[in-house]
Amino acid sequence: MVANAGLKRRVLRDDVVEHVVDCILSGYLKPGDKIVETRISRELQVSQGAVREAIRDLTARGFVETEPYKGSRVKVLSSGELYEYYAVRGELEPLALGWGFELHKIEINHLEESVEKMLSGIARRDLTAIGLADLEFHRTIVECSGNSSLVRSWEALANDYWIFTLAKKNFEDGMDLTAHANEHKLIVEAIGSGDIELMKGKLRDHFTL
Repeated sequence: MVANAGLKRRVLRDDVVEHVVDCILSGYLKPGDKIVETRISRELQVSQGAVREAIRDLTARGFVETEPYKGSRVKVLSSGELYEYYAVRGELEPLALGWGFELHKIEINHLEESVEKMLSGIARRDLTAIGLADLEFHRTIVECSGNSSLVRSWEALANDYWIFTLAKKNFEDGMDLTAHANEHKLIVEAIGSGDIELMKGKLRDHFTL
């Protein structure tokens, strides 16, 4: 009975997380909007405890900001935070790529598949597919390092929030997301060339604002 109850709570929390993320990515919840626990609990017919657990997960993933006595709200995009975020990724991912190259662990076919998924998502105007493919591409690079500490550091950057939210913003601003996908193609081509400095350079260029 205890094990089943624990599993139920976990599933409910995950359902709430998925619901809130969908609301954010669809634009129903906008940056700065309050996350009202009672409303979500009522809409999904789940306990407020499950909602609180989900909010903790969403805060860890960067989708939500929580302040004492003020409650939780959808994270507001900050240009300063974006600059810092790209600066960190611009160091971590080339480092991972270099280690992966030395270990002969770079899965170039997987990277190519991610680019094709991205382009397919762009053609269908499917922002979720674009974000997932983008996230998959960069996770492949980081995991090829073979260094679990580096992977954990990268995961702690709330990449799904930034990647999905920025894709949505860029799409709404009329940015050519095909050009964004083609930057990933250039990274793959550089990897295929075997020139370690070129591949690192293309990856750093990708994170230059």
